[in-house]
Amino acid sequence: MKVAALDLGTNTFLCLIAEGTKEGITRVHKDLTQVVRLGQGVDKTGEFHPDALKRARECLSNFKKEIDAAKVDKILAMATSAARDARNGSELFKIGEELGIPIEIIPGEDEARITYQGATAGLADDQQTSLVIDVGGGSTEIITGKGKKILFGESLNIGGVRLTEKFISTQPVPKNERENLQKFIRGQISQVLPELQKEKIDRIIAVAGTPTSLVAIEVGGFDEKKVDGFLLRKERLAYWVNEFAETTVEEKKTKYGLGGRADIIYAGSSILLALIEALNLPGMIVSTKGVRYGVALEMLQKA
Repeated sequence: MKVAALDLGTNTFLCLIAEGTKEGITRVHKDLTQVVRLGQGVDKTGEFHPDALKRARECLSNFKKEIDAAKVDKILAMATSAARDARNGSELFKIGEELGIPIEIIPGEDEARITYQGATAGLADDQQTSLVIDVGGGSTEIITGKGKKILFGESLNIGGVRLTEKFISTQPVPKNERENLQKFIRGQISQVLPELQKEKIDRIIAVAGTPTSLVAIEVGGFDEKKVDGFLLRKERLAYWVNEFAETTVEEKKTKYGLGGRADIIYAGSSILLALIEALNLPGMIVSTKGVRYGVALEMLQKA
């Protein structure tokens, strides 16, 4: 069975075209990514910006061409944080209907399972306790699990776009804005820390654009074979958080090839560092998988 699984995030849209069986994915045909910034201004206005909806339509139109060319059996798009928060969220669903892409909002209780399932896809199914971190544009999902069993899952309202719009007025980032952002992140983490500390966490697995972009810089460009499974140590992450705080958006684009992620990478990296420090772990394993893999697996299992 061939499926198209879309992850419509607050910052980035992703589309995985893959085939497989109930046992899992056997072949990936296309893995497409585009920065859309759907969550532009949602935290302040409570609505999708017309420009963001225009970008969403353009991106989904391009994805649909690839999906049609691949002749898939089933399509499903999952929308997360921004679509939940926006008063005019129906506009996004209308775009999906017009293009023949069914869009669903992931219920909170399913988001943890789908994210964890996608992030751990392909990893050895051992009995290590893993903490999966998915830093999005609007929220950060944190899920602990052992093997295939989920122990705890929570969605925190801290994401790269949301925190940048809330705390950062200019880059390089002024000292007081850094302190305010970091204090806010620590406050959000402190609410779930007692739950996270109930189990001894053996490893952190980080998914989504922020950690994969960091590793791409470390290894000299995005190469999935080099990025997937890379251990990014806490010291290197701390170095990059500081570097991103002290550079302009343009420098982050030209020096590090961060494109549409350049303005939010400081906030996203700060979330990752704060979680690693709170749990006193040496670093994180970076995975190129995530929600889209989880959505594909869901469709294959239900087929």
